[in-house]
Amino acid sequence: MGSASLYSVGLSGLQSSNARINTTGQNTTNVDTEGYSRQRTDTTSSPIGGVILRDTSRLVDNFVSTQMRSDKSNFAYYDTYHSMMTVADNLLAEDSVSLTGYLNEAFNALQTANNDPTSTSLRQLAHSSLNNLVEQYKTLSSIVTRQEKLVDEQLSASLIDLNAITTKISDLNNKILREESLSISPANELRDQQELLAKELSEYLDIKVQFSTKGLMSVQLDNGQPLVMDQKPTELKVISDPLDPKKISLIVDFGDYDVGLKTDGLGGNIGGLVDFRSEFSVNADRTLGQHAISIADAMNVQNAKGLDGNGVFGRDLFSLDDVNIYSTKDNIHKLSDISVKVSAGSAEKITKDNYELTRTDANRFAITRYDENGNANGQPVLFDPSSMTPDNSGYYSIEELGLDVRISDLSDIDDNDVFRFAPTEGAAAHLKLQAKNGDAIALSAPLGVSTNSDNLSDAKISLESVTNTNPETSAFTPDGSLYPSAPHKIYFTSPSSYVVQDASGVELATVKDVFHYSNLLEQAGLSEEAGFDVSISSMPQLGDEFSISTDIVGPADNFNGLALLDLQNQSLVEGKSSLTKAFAGFISYVGSKTNEVAGHAESSEIIMNDSMARRDRLSAVSLDEEAVNLLKYQQSYSASAQVITAARTTFETLLGIMR
Repeated sequence: MGSASLYSVGLSGLQSSNARINTTGQNTTNVDTEGYSRQRTDTTSSPIGGVILRDTSRLVDNFVSTQMRSDKSNFAYYDTYHSMMTVADNLLAEDSVSLTGYLNEAFNALQTANNDPTSTSLRQLAHSSLNNLVEQYKTLSSIVTRQEKLVDEQLSASLIDLNAITTKISDLNNKILREESLSISPANELRDQQELLAKELSEYLDIKVQFSTKGLMSVQLDNGQPLVMDQKPTELKVISDPLDPKKISLIVDFGDYDVGLKTDGLGGNIGGLVDFRSEFSVNADRTLGQHAISIADAMNVQNAKGLDGNGVFGRDLFSLDDVNIYSTKDNIHKLSDISVKVSAGSAEKITKDNYELTRTDANRFAITRYDENGNANGQPVLFDPSSMTPDNSGYYSIEELGLDVRISDLSDIDDNDVFRFAPTEGAAAHLKLQAKNGDAIALSAPLGVSTNSDNLSDAKISLESVTNTNPETSAFTPDGSLYPSAPHKIYFTSPSSYVVQDASGVELATVKDVFHYSNLLEQAGLSEEAGFDVSISSMPQLGDEFSISTDIVGPADNFNGLALLDLQNQSLVEGKSSLTKAFAGFISYVGSKTNEVAGHAESSEIIMNDSMARRDRLSAVSLDEEAVNLLKYQQSYSASAQVITAARTTFETLLGIMR
């Protein structure tokens, strides 16, 4: 190898060592720079001697980076969900907020009022306790509403940050394209900044990062929907769903067009907020609403079966607003034509589902229930208003669903119109105490019974039940007395047979072969049309008479008050559980959900930290390693300089010989 070759070899060695020293210096200088990826200058041997410099590249593993972003998104999702659930759990589980205590207080006050129905002060105490219960439903509802507002505020702030990140990613695509088109060297620092932005973006959403043939970054959601497309800036927005204002809907604005995002499996901080809102918040609001509807309906129906402190039939103790109905923007003017309310006595049929009202043909309508996932819950319920009789207010009763529906202008509803509502939505917040004072509580039975003093047996008659006091469908007149044609007397023709007579002594029914003495009107086939029933305590004798009248009710009677009190033990919520058990189940669900999410948050944090450690082992700067590299490249530089010195000495020696 000649001296010229030695010069070439030495010079390439100097250049190579100098480049590697510069790279090592760049690494060392950025040891604390967030997102910086360690760089390495590669070389290859030259076929004519010496070394050839190649690119200075970033030491990154796309698979590790992808996994790190996914794990970071997963942790952000559960961490956000957990923080929201913790707040809800702490508030709802607080003893001073618990609905159970207020329910017990209300029913205890009713018990006390039953002990002395003539006491105005005890009645007023019961009224105050019911008012406290109503206010507590509103308090619990406000807790849920505040959580929703907090979610909305955090979501708004997250979208501002996210849109700023996606804009920066698009801007960096432009800068990278420009810089790399003007130089043969890759824009390593710009790509590091872009990777760091993608990492930050994964805190908000679960994303996938891809690169075009020009190396430009595009970002998609995990389900494949686009978020950043090359150099085009985008903006993620929240839009309102006119059919479901409580639902959070997202779109990506690409400037010329919008793309709606599926809200399932968004991941990240935003996914946690959206899922908390749609899963827990909506469920909590509707659970409380279902409870409020249950107690209001049950107590209103029962109160109507007795006499209040003024001696008249009890009126509604509670009131609920009509159900909110939603439709598309072009149908808003039609909403005034439609009203929906819970049918009296049908609260157990009301679910937390969404309901959709549509027209199926010229005469028929359909109501379909949808669960929280948007799946149809059972078959649609069809009804034909033209073949139904509305009540005095124009409502049609849909017995299968426990709803009353009013459509004031049937011709105004088209086949493609959709009207959506959720009976339980906001019901707790809109619950009101209708009763003005304690006298409105109907503690007394609407009628009394008496045993003829001349009876031969010791059998005593008692009022068994009151099921209906509606003057249109029962034995009770509008003024509270019994119709003359109603059952007024029961006369036993033998110990095992009796007749039921009206006020004039006309026989309404004859019953033979009697084996038990409870529900005598039911055995006679008269209980449903009468709206009440009676029983006797033991076997009667021939000639025993028992009378029924509204004139023999004592002022201290508490028959209906005891029935009101017994509602505490009835399965009022969907016909499955009592109010206290249902609320306890809800609180248990909140605690269980909080613990479940806490476990996911803890495990996902461990996984995320492991992914970040794997990335750092490859891409982070190690000062020890760089120090060794610097010493090695310095020695290589010195050795290359010696090669050049040797080449010069050889060249001078050759010149001396030639002289």
